[in-house]
Amino acid sequence: MFSYSFKPRLWPTIVTAILFVCMIFLGNRQVERLQWKLGLIAQIESRAFADPILLPVRADNLDDMEYLSIKMQGSFNNDQEMTLYSVGPNGEAGYDLYTPFFNDGGQVVIVNRGWVPEFMKDQETRPETLKTGDVIIEGLLRKPSVKLWFGPENEPSNNNWFYRDIDAMAKAQNLNSVYPMFLYAARMENDNRYPVAGRTEFNIVNNHLDYVLTWYGLAIVLIIIYLIAHIHKKDE
Repeated sequence: MFSYSFKPRLWPTIVTAILFVCMIFLGNRQVERLQWKLGLIAQIESRAFADPILLPVRADNLDDMEYLSIKMQGSFNNDQEMTLYSVGPNGEAGYDLYTPFFNDGGQVVIVNRGWVPEFMKDQETRPETLKTGDVIIEGLLRKPSVKLWFGPENEPSNNNWFYRDIDAMAKAQNLNSVYPMFLYAARMENDNRYPVAGRTEFNIVNNHLDYVLTWYGLAIVLIIIYLIAHIHKKDE
């Protein structure tokens, strides 16, 4: 008959215990992050796909207003249009058109009207894309962005923009009291004309469940290896 004996060794036990606690801690952290991310996704979807509302007078917390669906009436000033280098729907290089919009409430909002290919950067090549007169627009509020450490600097003098610096854009066009968020114009159904609106993408990465399974799985494997290394078969 064979029986088994369990003879733990000091240092392997200490190291295993420390690693096990760390793995469980990291797994628990990912559970918290998973719950936060799921709540964030639900919150974004509830804002973005809700019926549009009028632009709030104040924007005290930009995070709470990100992706809020907005409807406004007013007019564009096409003479102050700005072009931000971007990649189009099919991966083609081009520009997003950022144009100041003066709504009926007296607010100035910089609107991302949509994307055009590189050869249409100059307004003279696309007079049909300019909106004039009183219009109603719908879209989603978006926060400004910051420059990536490897990204190029904005060139206001050449109307070449590479990241969404709302203060610099307002300064370049001598705009005062600009709303602190951009409005990304919504794309109308079956509208294939330039500029291509609807530039907001909801590619929210959520890998936290994978991380949860990874850390908890590693903790289980660690315990199994520890037991295999310390349980020995003996003769009776």
